[in-house]
Amino acid sequence: MIWKTVLVALFAVGVLAEYKVTEEQRQQMKAGLTSLCRGNGAEDKVDEVEAKVTNFVDCVKTLINVETIKKEVEEAKPNGALDEVFKKYCEKSPQLKTCIHTLTNGLSPCLGAGIREHIGMANNGSDQLIDFVCHKDGDRIALFIAEGGPECIQEKVNEVRECFMKVKENIQNVEEFKKMTLLEKCNKYDEFSACAVKALEGCSTPTPGNMAESLFRFVRKGTPCAKKDA
Repeated sequence: MIWKTVLVALFAVGVLAEYKVTEEQRQQMKAGLTSLCRGNGAEDKVDEVEAKVTNFVDCVKTLINVETIKKEVEEAKPNGALDEVFKKYCEKSPQLKTCIHTLTNGLSPCLGAGIREHIGMANNGSDQLIDFVCHKDGDRIALFIAEGGPECIQEKVNEVRECFMKVKENIQNVEEFKKMTLLEKCNKYDEFSACAVKALEGCSTPTPGNMAESLFRFVRKGTPCAKKDA
């Protein structure tokens, strides 16, 4: 499944949060890559794919410095200038998309033929997410930050996790997920999104919940679920 590609990408993004990775984390990542490559008869490609992940981290680091962003956000909050901060970074979105596409394409040697067919869909999905975040030069994400979005998510993270576990409880493994009909998959997505939005609506301001609802709808439009509804 393409989700394995996404997991590796998310791990790499997580590394960016601190710009460092422990040896234990490095070994865990390599073990995951080795397992993925071995399962698709490409164990000899592990080092090549690992290098692609490292290159992805370096690529993003040329565009984004997490500590600098944190500092700029804190300085901009009192002045109501968050939109200026995010406009600057959203102008780099074409380069960020290239970084992500290079990663997903670089992982292809260790993916099965059926999964490789969906790499284009994964790239399109990441592009859409970036476009959503950078709508109107970052006004959307600026509003989310200003209205306490990150604090809301941190406060409600356990409730959102419970939503996911509830949706997942009758799906024991990937094979069972594959056997589900499109309607069943779409219903699961809708069930999770409704639950997560309800959890975020419990925050002190409505913006995080409204933003999450918009994001879920935006993502859904780029999936086969949208065609089902037509």
